[in-house]
Amino acid sequence: MKEKKEFYIVDKRILSKSIQSVIKVNELISKLKISKYEAIKRIGISRSTYYKYKDYIKPFYESGEDKIYGIHITLMERAGILSEILQIIAAEKLSILTVVQTMVIDDEAKSTILIKATNETTKKVEEIIDRMREIDGVKDIRVTGSN
Repeated sequence: MKEKKEFYIVDKRILSKSIQSVIKVNELISKLKISKYEAIKRIGISRSTYYKYKDYIKPFYESGEDKIYGIHITLMERAGILSEILQIIAAEKLSILTVVQTMVIDDEAKSTILIKATNETTKKVEEIIDRMREIDGVKDIRVTGSN
């Protein structure tokens, strides 16, 4: 029986040095358009380490078609906070598919925003999440999968 693939979004800082090195090699190949061999040599990892992990590592923003992301946000009660969040998304020209917000309970509300990103705008998802985190009253943000 074939093993089912599972995907997680993790902070790069918790990954092993080997995995981080493979990420750096992939970035060099992509940005500098150099050979795998040259990038491996520059980073200083073994070829076997690179080839062991290379097919399992893709950046969050890499995609082959439109993606839909769920942004789940815990907000403190403050007038205009959801509007600020939506303005950040709109400024980056991402499509907002739906917005759902719960009632405020104990000075806190939960919001879920579904956005659609194209190949050109997918990398912006990380940027808007970082900008949302800076808004006063945003307690937590989680992004769930894409289609």
